[in-house]
Amino acid sequence: MKKTLTIALSAAALTLALAACGSSPKTQAPSYVGMDAAKNAALADAGVSTTNAVFTTAELDDKNGTAYYDLKFSDGTAEYEYDVDALTGVVIEGKKDDTLRNNGIVNSGSGNAADISTTATSTSTGTTTGTSIDENKAKSIALADAGVKEADTSYLVVKPDFDNGVAVYDVEFYVASTKLEYDYEIDAATGDIRSMDQDIEGYTPSGSTTSNGTAAGTTSGGTTSGTTSGSTTTGASTGTDIGETKAKSIALTNAGVKEADTGYLRVKLDYDDGIKVYEVEFYAGGIEYDYEINAATGEIRSMDHDAEGYTAPQTGSAKSEADIQAIALAKVPGATASNLRMHLDFDDGRQTYEGSIYYNSMEYEFTIDAYSGAILEWESESIYD
Repeated sequence: MKKTLTIALSAAALTLALAACGSSPKTQAPSYVGMDAAKNAALADAGVSTTNAVFTTAELDDKNGTAYYDLKFSDGTAEYEYDVDALTGVVIEGKKDDTLRNNGIVNSGSGNAADISTTATSTSTGTTTGTSIDENKAKSIALADAGVKEADTSYLVVKPDFDNGVAVYDVEFYVASTKLEYDYEIDAATGDIRSMDQDIEGYTPSGSTTSNGTAAGTTSGGTTSGTTSGSTTTGASTGTDIGETKAKSIALTNAGVKEADTGYLRVKLDYDDGIKVYEVEFYAGGIEYDYEINAATGEIRSMDHDAEGYTAPQTGSAKSEADIQAIALAKVPGATASNLRMHLDFDDGRQTYEGSIYYNSMEYEFTIDAYSGAILEWESESIYD
């Protein structure tokens, strides 16, 4: 009788526990658009029909806190790679490779992908002598292909160049209303579009996968999600311009270098993804520095420095991995070991540590000498660039 009562009490306790579990609040999974919708978005952007498409990859993945569908497919003449936002169905990135086509040029169209890269097969062979189209014609070809009016561009540059012995025109322009930057390479003899690229700059998903649900295949290990830092201003810069002198001062101050100690120093105004920037380059103390500074705000968009010709002898004992980690993390205040990934490598017979730090929406890449601890290379940029 006692045994029967014990079993009954245990069953009742189990029932109560199950009821409690059922009544507890459930973590709501994110509402994704679904694989079929993602495929349809990619096919529509690529201009490929469902009957002609053969998918080789279709999976849910995660990058920098954004869940997306990773899609790869072919239509028999070209191969495509697409990333589609899992929450919104927006095409984040798309690439097209025409190497499957035996000959001819494929008109890629303007599309809506955040990064569409098309490599077409040139009909010209050998070195092109002479030209049959001028800069205006090359500009017209690029604008027509993109479906853009010249009046709608924030800037437009056409310059003659050579690519593998072929005379070409490089045509670059930016449309502020759509935040699209276009880069074309036009054959100067035939007018064929040899390659094109268009990027949607500053893409920010309308939602993100947080603790309420993480996409399958989420990559862990130090990747910090969040909003872009101030250094990732989008759109064409208008209005104020800090000037070359201020840009130079910002770069030198950041590097901790006096102008008098530089071997050479160059400041050049340029555009990057539709943003007016100053490129500042200088050499000091055996290190070459390269900076890109927003011309409107003075923010450092990216920087890198390399120890040129560094030949310090590797004598004695190599530093521990913990020592190398400390050297790297000291360059990024606030970052911890969880934000860092690195490995031992050999570069021209020298032991080095190569790695990356992801922190506060920035990525830092480095190479550090395993014996001296000298930072041989250091580069930083926003994870959204």
